[in-house]
Amino acid sequence: MTYDQLVTLEAIIEQGSFKAASEFLHKTQPASSSAIKKLEQEYDITLFSREEYRPKLTDTGQAFYLKAQEALQSFRELEKFSKELSLDHETELTLGIDAICPIAEIAPTLNTFFETRPSVSLNLNIDLLEGLAQKVNEHKVDFGIGSNLVQSEHIESLPIFDVVMVPVISPKFKKVNQSLLKKLPQIIVQSSSKQSSKKVVGKLQGSKSWSTSDMFMKEQLIENGLGWGRLPLHQVRDKIKLGRLAEVKSVDQVKRLPVPMYLLKSRTKTLGPHAKSLLSFLLEASRS
Repeated sequence: MTYDQLVTLEAIIEQGSFKAASEFLHKTQPASSSAIKKLEQEYDITLFSREEYRPKLTDTGQAFYLKAQEALQSFRELEKFSKELSLDHETELTLGIDAICPIAEIAPTLNTFFETRPSVSLNLNIDLLEGLAQKVNEHKVDFGIGSNLVQSEHIESLPIFDVVMVPVISPKFKKVNQSLLKKLPQIIVQSSSKQSSKKVVGKLQGSKSWSTSDMFMKEQLIENGLGWGRLPLHQVRDKIKLGRLAEVKSVDQVKRLPVPMYLLKSRTKTLGPHAKSLLSFLLEASRS
């Protein structure tokens, strides 16, 4: 029995056919068929029924495959662990952050971490919504801090804190009611990611909307009376105090909205020692 044979077996079952599995594994179809045939001959078992058009596991094949999955998982964990052991300590970390994330929440941790690692530099990628999850999934960042809008089995989400989104409007509007909010555009931020669901959290039913991919632009549009919308409280707290923005408090359908933030980590990306340490630092700080 070889690792290649087990991988071939898994691919046939997951892809639905020998042909699809061969294309997935970048192998010829005869090579895939030969791998399974040799496995069956070695143990004198029949893994697939040959009576149907598509490959179907026999009862023996089903029992064998369940054990094969355990073996594959153990091998992949060992392979990942071996890669981690062989890694040198990184000199650069890449962290993705959602635009609504308050830097003040993570600044003390970043300061503590990098003070003792002067040779390590940090690249911060600012993204929105699904755009961040896409970068995590594609290994373009070591990990991210953002909302968990994209449900993916390939991304691990670890809760850290909430960001309060507060509905605001220009103070030039003296009487704010539901009728006014439906008349004005609700300014929303949408990701340019291909994974964008176009779903808007907290949208007022029946209202029209304008969209932008920039949080600062959203703030400027609202401040200049071109619409209303929710912005992170930490971002607009001072402007509310100074009277440059007004919180919408008189409309029952429009309230402050807590948005949970997560550490987003790819399950398939191998993190280096510094990246793993920073992830642990941030997670530990969120619990204290």
